[in-house]
Amino acid sequence: MTATISAARIVVPEDAPREVWMLERGEGPTASVVWEIARGGIKTWRRILEQMMNGSTFRGNRATRAGHAREDALLDEAAEQLHSVAPNGALWAAASNDLHRATPDGIGRNTDGTIVAVEVKSHEFGWEKETIPLEHMAQMQWQIHVLGAISALYGFEVRDEDDMPPADGATWIDVPRDDDLIDFLVMRANAFIAWRDAGCPDVDDLTEEVRAANDEWAPLKRALDDAAAAEKKANAALKKAIAKLPHAERFGAVGMGEHGGFQLTVSEKTEIDEAAWSDADPDVYAHVEHLREQLAAIEAVGKKNFPRIKRTPSMRFQDVEVENV
Repeated sequence: MTATISAARIVVPEDAPREVWMLERGEGPTASVVWEIARGGIKTWRRILEQMMNGSTFRGNRATRAGHAREDALLDEAAEQLHSVAPNGALWAAASNDLHRATPDGIGRNTDGTIVAVEVKSHEFGWEKETIPLEHMAQMQWQIHVLGAISALYGFEVRDEDDMPPADGATWIDVPRDDDLIDFLVMRANAFIAWRDAGCPDVDDLTEEVRAANDEWAPLKRALDDAAAAEKKANAALKKAIAKLPHAERFGAVGMGEHGGFQLTVSEKTEIDEAAWSDADPDVYAHVEHLREQLAAIEAVGKKNFPRIKRTPSMRFQDVEVENV
């Protein structure tokens, strides 16, 4: 039974025909694509818009089908974490913007009646992440925004080699509302909608300051990338030629030409020959490997309990793509 929420409205009920579902789902950004929209540029937006208009060509595979088959069981587990949980198959729209859409796996409530978005994932054997991937975090924050929820509940399991769920159940993580991330997602989603409504222009509506700085940087970056590609090819040719000089492989070489010169240095680094150690003393080597695994596990716990986030900006060049959708 679909939950009742006053802060959002149902756009498409769970029993609606697929044609209605796909039509309405394509009207606005959903939780499954909002992170791509937020982080992507016009090239990404064109691809997403085409999928929204024509439907995705992806129809699932064995892994996704197995994951979907586990949703009901995981939602039953989720009910043990909250006051109540109702499975959800409806498409919801935010009260603040009818084009902001989401379909959470479940909708939960705390004892005080506040709403919790519930998202569950069942992974194949080999999944090693113990934290929430960024795209899943964005997905839940968007669901929180659309539903007017106070938080989200994230549950995931990793099936074993026989494709069976873990005996001790799924891992559950409470996800508090992140208004800063929600504001960013809303800003980018609205920019995507405005771009679509403007006829999908080939360039962004930049501020004057950013536009001027970008106009100065872009041609320089393009020229630099072209020069770097040419230098890389010439560098490889020069190293190949130098390698034929006596003693160059171990000690390097130096030389000067009419247009400049080179100095090739060779550095040495001593590493453990793991294979030789394992063959020579397998018992000691096995003990060392065990200690390494223990240390890695301890450090993983430390990283989880005492995280320090470091943000490093990076910038890459994007060429203008002239295309009409």
